[in-house]
Amino acid sequence: MNKCLFCGSDLDPGSEEHVFPAALGGRLVTRKATCTNCNNAFSNDSTGRLEDELARSFALIRNALKIWSGRNAPPPTIPRAGKMENGTEFDLAPGYVPKTRTGPFPANIEAGSQHQLIVPDMSEARRIINVFERRGSPVSIDSVFSVERKVPSINQRIVFDGPKLWRSVAKMAAIGFVVMFGNENARKFVGADLRTSIKCGRPDIAEFAGWDFVNPWPTVVSVQPHDKTPDATSSGFEHSLIVTDVNGYSVGYISLFRKFRFSIRLGEATDLLPRGLALNPRSLKPERFNLNVVAASTFSPRNAGSFLAEHATITKGVEEAVQFALKAWSEEAQAGRVNDLVTELLSAISDAGQDEIAREAAVRNFSEKVAAVELGSAWITELDKSLVDE
Repeated sequence: MNKCLFCGSDLDPGSEEHVFPAALGGRLVTRKATCTNCNNAFSNDSTGRLEDELARSFALIRNALKIWSGRNAPPPTIPRAGKMENGTEFDLAPGYVPKTRTGPFPANIEAGSQHQLIVPDMSEARRIINVFERRGSPVSIDSVFSVERKVPSINQRIVFDGPKLWRSVAKMAAIGFVVMFGNENARKFVGADLRTSIKCGRPDIAEFAGWDFVNPWPTVVSVQPHDKTPDATSSGFEHSLIVTDVNGYSVGYISLFRKFRFSIRLGEATDLLPRGLALNPRSLKPERFNLNVVAASTFSPRNAGSFLAEHATITKGVEEAVQFALKAWSEEAQAGRVNDLVTELLSAISDAGQDEIAREAAVRNFSEKVAAVELGSAWITELDKSLVDE
């Protein structure tokens, strides 16, 4: 009989637990690990909102890589990420795309008064016009301008809550153990103290799990798509879990977005064959892989002093993991920007028709705009007022 890993109660068929959290793009679930009550607890105050904290910690990575959740929620937007030189605030839409925030409404609106409103797009402009009209203050549009300017450097920090993060990755390892070895083996080999620490925070999770950029990692001999996802392809940012015996322990090795590394001392050695699984978090459908692995030669367990003792190494490892993700974002963003510019230029030339002078003017105007924006100047284009009414 399958029992809940964390409270021992009988499992109910409706309780789906994600191996890797849905917020991180996890689409691999099992109904053989947790009851509904324990499943729900990981997103509420009783456990410290582990899942919410984990999602917050990786919000920048999820945004940059445009990670949809395993429940098909869109990638997160980063609010108030920075300000333009004129003081206008902007958010970061998925893909690190700057999006101007709507400016403040005028405090007092009098008949005949003039106001300048800043909005991110035409749909927002229409919404604001409707707000004025509902308030009994109909407005007339005097002029509409599109302003393009280069976004200043953005300084964003990734902050991890160590114990909550380690409890989250330990939970991934325990749930993944169920998927690879079954519920009965998980209850037998995943230590009771570890399971209590995951759910309750005591004993100290630092005695079981933590960042690990010092231990040798198991060797991955081959990677094969799982039978249920035969068309799975790699994005280079897979989440992975490997479970293997080493130095008398059963150890879980977790990599998130390929480069963020953790190890978890699951319990005593099991004599089970090493296994590993991975999934592609950037895919909008389940894409799972089986990993054939060879155990590492040695393992030094995490403990309460590991973080301080390895702080410099951990900091370097996390920075490299972040830069690995941002490098991919930068390359994709640059390619997208080039494609957008090519499309814009071709459209301008097409609109000019066969008039050679008009075509030359279109090319000149486009070139001047690109140069001005790249050099940091604002490029202002007057738009047709009727666009607000469409």
